[in-house]
Amino acid sequence: MAKRKLTHQQKRRVLEKKSTQKSSQANNDNSSLGEEQPGLVITSFGKRVLVENSKGDQYTCAIRQHLGKLVAGDQVIWQTDIEENKGVVVRVLPRTHELSRPGFRGQTRMIAANIDFIGIVMPVVPGIHPDMIDRYLVAAQQLDIPAIIIINKVDLLESEDDWEAIAELLEPYDAMDIELIPASTVSQEGLQTLQDFMADKNSVFVGPSGAGKSSLINALIPDLEIRVGQLSEATGLGKHTTTNSILYHLPQANVEQDQLRSTGNLIDSPGVRQFSPAPCELAELESYYPDFAPFLGQCKYNNCTHSIEPNCAIKQAVENDEIALSRYQSFQRLLEEFKTAENEANSFNA
Repeated sequence: MAKRKLTHQQKRRVLEKKSTQKSSQANNDNSSLGEEQPGLVITSFGKRVLVENSKGDQYTCAIRQHLGKLVAGDQVIWQTDIEENKGVVVRVLPRTHELSRPGFRGQTRMIAANIDFIGIVMPVVPGIHPDMIDRYLVAAQQLDIPAIIIINKVDLLESEDDWEAIAELLEPYDAMDIELIPASTVSQEGLQTLQDFMADKNSVFVGPSGAGKSSLINALIPDLEIRVGQLSEATGLGKHTTTNSILYHLPQANVEQDQLRSTGNLIDSPGVRQFSPAPCELAELESYYPDFAPFLGQCKYNNCTHSIEPNCAIKQAVENDEIALSRYQSFQRLLEEFKTAENEANSFNA
């Protein structure tokens, strides 16, 4: 038997009925929700986030579907679900300085939002990688926020030769007036300096797996184990799950007359094997290498990529030890990656 077709009027009535049902359902869904209030995302897990209210209480919250992915540091508007003692995030406030990295299949994965300071953690053991330092420095300049390099685990340097080798490796960054902070959770070296740098800021620690970020954060936040336990209980995740960024409040510090003040927030990001800043054009990438600046515009060709072209001022500066070879190599690797990403995007859109 052929399916009977609905008349125009019958279709309209069906649509009106569905609209009424949806409206009724929405009203029922909102009936148990409290007043809208501001909140801070502490961490995200699956399709939910842990949100902290102005009193410091934390709630597991669902996310309205149209809001997309939320991360540690996001400022949101949310409502409590009175019946379940949970909540729902209904809006995300405008972000500033969101740090992200490439994810699967060319997608971008956000690491942290609303940050204003980056600490690049590099360990002396298993080793410092200038290429990764350069990548994070480019990302920091893209965001126009300051970055420092934290040389972690310096207690493992056993001789003057070890120190000299590290100093030689980091000399290009010292020449660019980038702050270098030796740190150790064993000797406590550098910890107070880090506290001073992070005062009243939303900071994020980044670096490779094995850099010792967790141990460093544990030293900066003495009650971290308690906080991790509370997070584990609230989210249902294991205590050692580090697949997502987590925001911690730095401990309050003593000031004059024994008063207390908040010293900001610190976001712990998962360790990575590789990191890439947002792809950009040649001229923009050049500008993120301040040690290239004195030589730009002096090449024979205006569109010089500083690779195969003759009479290149940048290559000549490298030969004259005026630009570190490691910096030149990291520049070329990034440039090649950006070209490959552009070609893949063009091929996908074709």
